[in-house]
Amino acid sequence: MQGIRIGLGMGDGGGASIDAIVARCQRAEADGFATLWFANIFGFDAMTLAALVGRETRSVEIGTAVAPTHSRHPLYM
Repeated sequence: MQGIRIGLGMGDGGGASIDAIVARCQRAEADGFATLWFANIFGFDAMTLAALVGRETRSVEIGTAVAPTHSRHPLYM
């Protein structure tokens, strides 16, 4: 039986830089959070930010919570 998995919604923190968000995500991973979620509603492109964070983390699962799809090529999705 698997234990409870807890995730976080990662906003831009009121104008945080990309480096600050990546560092916050690395800290969340080190603290044992299982998932991190990104949304376009905070100013950064959710898929791009998720890709950058995914490059700098190892075990945390990453997903998008809100992302526009109608203007994106399927290869990008």
